[in-house]
Amino acid sequence: MGRQKILLIDDSEITLALEKAALEQRGYDVRATSTLLEFETTLKGWQPDLILTDIHMPEAKGTDICRTLKNEYNTQSIPIVLFSSLSEEELAKLAEQVGADGYLSKAQGLDALGEKVDELVESILW
Repeated sequence: MGRQKILLIDDSEITLALEKAALEQRGYDVRATSTLLEFETTLKGWQPDLILTDIHMPEAKGTDICRTLKNEYNTQSIPIVLFSSLSEEELAKLAEQVGADGYLSKAQGLDALGEKVDELVESILW
């Protein structure tokens, strides 16, 4: 089946690099983007199994990205996970409102990121 492919979008280059490294260490094939243009360009040439998006970004909100992708034919089946420093309660509410497949709180730290993504991949993808 190969490695699961994860597309990350986060406007913080430092956070993005740390998230990418944490997931690659767990065996995921990760592409990271920090702008909406990079994100759209990556999606044109590469089909991820999972999209992990920050919520608060200058160019676009992750919730808007989620809504758009869930309405596009070629991306509507890709699971989308909201990733933010908001509380779990706020994230759960937002995820439900925009049709996201899951959510992760950045407050749990990078150590928990890999474990949580593993859990989500198991529950959402397989």
